[in-house]
Amino acid sequence: MNKKILVITPRFPIPAAGACEQDRLEGIKQLKRLRNEVRVIGKVFDFQDKNKIIDFSVGQNIPVYLIPYRYDKKLGFMGKFFYYLKRFSRLAYWDGSVYEYADPEIKKKMTEVLKSWRPDIVWFDYTFMLPLYKLARRHHCRIITHSLIYEPNNLLEEEGRGPMNFARAKLKTLTEYKSVKKSDYIFAITPDETDLYKKLGAQNIRTLPLRALYNFIGKNSHVRDRERLNVFFMGSTYNVKHNLRAAKFFIEEIFPLANKAWPDKFEFFIVGRKLPESLQAKCAKSENINYLGFVDDLDKFLSDMDIALIPSLSGAGMQQKIFEPIVRGFPTVVSARGLAGYSFTCGQEILCATKAEEFVAALGRLLDLAARKKLSEKAIEKSWELFSREKSDGLIQQAL
Repeated sequence: MNKKILVITPRFPIPAAGACEQDRLEGIKQLKRLRNEVRVIGKVFDFQDKNKIIDFSVGQNIPVYLIPYRYDKKLGFMGKFFYYLKRFSRLAYWDGSVYEYADPEIKKKMTEVLKSWRPDIVWFDYTFMLPLYKLARRHHCRIITHSLIYEPNNLLEEEGRGPMNFARAKLKTLTEYKSVKKSDYIFAITPDETDLYKKLGAQNIRTLPLRALYNFIGKNSHVRDRERLNVFFMGSTYNVKHNLRAAKFFIEEIFPLANKAWPDKFEFFIVGRKLPESLQAKCAKSENINYLGFVDDLDKFLSDMDIALIPSLSGAGMQQKIFEPIVRGFPTVVSARGLAGYSFTCGQEILCATKAEEFVAALGRLLDLAARKKLSEKAIEKSWELFSREKSDGLIQQAL
């Protein structure tokens, strides 16, 4: 039986620039493709092109309700006073992500839709929308919570493990616990994070990988034999700290060692927004490392690449910069920590490394054409097993 599903999402995922936006946009379309009636309430920023969102809404026959994001920095003195007074009046609101969804405007719009449309299910993207859960319950809706990241770990990975951040992480753990208790079904983004939610008491829970990945499976399966191989690293934006740490490690530690060990064997490329000027300058001084910034046509760029080298020194969740090259079929060298519990086997579908010397040694192994072909074939085979559209659809249907 098809369902009426109201999706509550953060910033509406158009433009779908990063992994989170791509996943949420694919998820909205997926629910519709599976013959459900779907409506969406999402936040919208000033910079977003609302006409493109409207075009999506009309083209997909998915009504969309946009709520302007309210910046507390735009408030006057008294406005800020009452903002923080209300925020610190309840322990749950001390988590600023939660307090954002105590906004009267989004509550009003959600109440209107619940009353007039009467959905069967409210689907919450992320776990920090707790102020809206009671509205869903009040109108007799089942709740599916889709976690794209386990927030306490993400905070500590990105911001560090000082006393203040541990206190903030405790608050976010409370948020995660409450979202588990108030949900009928939980989707976690990785096997490792699924285990964390089970420890919080989640019972109806499955792992739902990034849903845009199945669009990329096998797209770069052609393995070429040539003298000089193109090696790439990609991150969506280097404003994200774990992306910046990985890029810095790539440029300052892996690249110099690779040139010494394998002179004239590799050309290196880095893509992604907002790499700091200091790192750009280091790339500019070297003949065989190229920073390209944001690439408009990623498929065209990747069509000339041979190897993905993706270190991951920190970061929670499912990092698309790691998994997209693997599913595309690139021979890939990664940090095992970034696999987050997904069952890729080091040495079989991928090569794994931790230290710079290990990444460089792995590159040496990939000078062999047969080794590159074998990794590519095995990676695609495993990706179909884990990330196919049929597998993703089955997980969604089971929850519904």
